[in-house]
Amino acid sequence: MRSTDNHRPRLPRGPKEEDGFVKVAKLAVAGMAVAAFLSVAACGSDDNSDSSSDTTTTSATTSAAATGTAAAGDEAGVTDSSTPPTAATLDAMLQKAIDPNVPATDKTQLVEGSEADPQLFDKLVQAKQDNPGVTYKIIPPVVSSGANQATAKVRVQLPNNPVQNVDASIVFTDGRWKLSKNTICPLLQANNINSAMCPASS
Repeated sequence: MRSTDNHRPRLPRGPKEEDGFVKVAKLAVAGMAVAAFLSVAACGSDDNSDSSSDTTTTSATTSAAATGTAAAGDEAGVTDSSTPPTAATLDAMLQKAIDPNVPATDKTQLVEGSEADPQLFDKLVQAKQDNPGVTYKIIPPVVSSGANQATAKVRVQLPNNPVQNVDASIVFTDGRWKLSKNTICPLLQANNINSAMCPASS
């Protein structure tokens, strides 16, 4: 009977499962960063009935802003250094970042320093395609954190796991707001994705 109890130490598999979850979470976040802050708002709202009312209210407000931004062109809302973009504007940028039909060279304006490695976006599109069950949504507010800097949160949803909010930063450079490479590079490196835009780790 005691030997049967001794078999119960198999429970340490729980931590291993958590380790696996952490890896998936890292990959999820990398996918977000990799895709320049991926935003798959439509998917994210489908799985969350409790948060859908909050999301719907926010969406109703931000979607009008997003529509106005789209009508005015890609540059609207991202070229004023004194005012960070709205979450809806960042969402539109990120949709573009993971669109496989948009050339990578047209996406370099979305991420600081990414002109050094345009192929980065192909890797990120692939990362998203490899993890279709992971969804992302940039949530308000976007908060100024100093001259030409701001922060936002990305809501990351993994299948059958609680929602996580991930911090990210944006910077104003080259005449527009972009996702900071200080946010992206550590995430890429944590997931063994090399990029010429990131300094080599020693």
